Amino acid sequence: MVSMRVRGRASLLLILCVAAALLVVGVLLFSKEGVSTSATRFMSALAQGDVKTLSDNSFMDGVSKEDLTKRWEKTVKVGEHYMFRWHILSEAQSDDNNASVRVAVMRNANSESSYDENFGLALVKKDGKWLIDVKQLSRQMYPGLPR
Repeated sequence: MVSMRVRGRASLLLILCVAAALLVVGVLLFSKEGVSTSATRFMSALAQGDVKTLSDNSFMDGVSKEDLTKRWEKTVKVGEHYMFRWHILSEAQSDDNNASVRVAVMRNANSESSYDENFGLALVKKDGKWLIDVKQLSRQMYPGLPR
């Protein structure tokens, strides 16, 4: 009869794989949202006319949340039939609370003569969340932006 003993040793490769998996899970769970993610959420909401998401992801100094929501409702109504395409070009963070994202926007996307134009989104960190500074948005990017 052949007896097999289990020595209680784990392979070094198995230990490294488990450690790497735990590291990846830790990074995903504890990583903070990046500047580009916030800009993407904002631009997607603008393209879809999502007032709630626009209000939740934007900031105007000295303007209450309720007033900002009313201003976004007006903007979305003005731009109801405005079509545009966009994509992120780059991001830069000047300090812990300020950043910017460059986006290429093709205004009037249903026109054959449309072309990409570069615009900047200024972001500020408020309560640990990156928000678009609406006062810094170019009025050429989208009709009727809040002021």
